[in-house]
Amino acid sequence: MFADERAPRRLLVVQAASVFVIVLGFLFVGVGQSLAAMLGGGAVVLPNAWFAFRMRRTRQAGVILGLGILKFLLVIVCLTVVLALFEPEPAGFFAALAVALLVQIFGPMVGPRSWKTE
Repeated sequence: MFADERAPRRLLVVQAASVFVIVLGFLFVGVGQSLAAMLGGGAVVLPNAWFAFRMRRTRQAGVILGLGILKFLLVIVCLTVVLALFEPEPAGFFAALAVALLVQIFGPMVGPRSWKTE
């Protein structure tokens, strides 16, 4: 499957670091914006961390598909909980959310090649 077994973890580290940079940037705007950015990025990074951890244990396509669907549902649940309980500042929340999702989408395209092409 992966030629490089570290690829999911590498993507997770890049995603977490990107969210951390956004959190630090919004710290100059205000603490509320920074906390909102942490919540927005965390709502995507935490389910991805769970998914990367679970991916190490399996190589079956059906299980991976199920885990991917469950990860998507976990992101929705995390976003719902954050928006319902914390009422975060919109700029920080959506900026970190967008960065985390963009890294998730474009990270595999620009990172080192990790798929076997035999």
